[in-house]
Amino acid sequence: MQEDGIVRLSKIKVNPAYLEEYMRFAMEVGSISLQTEPGVLTMYAVADKGNPCNITILETYSSQDAYKKHIASEHFQKYKQGTLHMVDSLVLDDVIPLNPDNMLINFINVDNIR
Repeated sequence: MQEDGIVRLSKIKVNPAYLEEYMRFAMEVGSISLQTEPGVLTMYAVADKGNPCNITILETYSSQDAYKKHIASEHFQKYKQGTLHMVDSLVLDDVIPLNPDNMLINFINVDNIR
């Protein structure tokens, strides 16, 4: 990661009526981003056990430029525009890793991509 890299927690509240559909969009954009964008280092999504409509995504980007390319990508724009009406709230928290030597490795199982 470069000096201007980004570590972010995206905290998303999805309208319950759209949760299943939202998850399809999120899984697709995450998989494509990790497979095709070298600057996208991590996209690790989790849902609250008590309320699966509360989703948090750990995102890491190698640089500001990598992030800008990501949000301009066709697959991200498809996700963003396709889910606007599904998201009740979105908070983007940039964070500082406490142990930057630890690395989360994403494994993409190509057979599970729809």
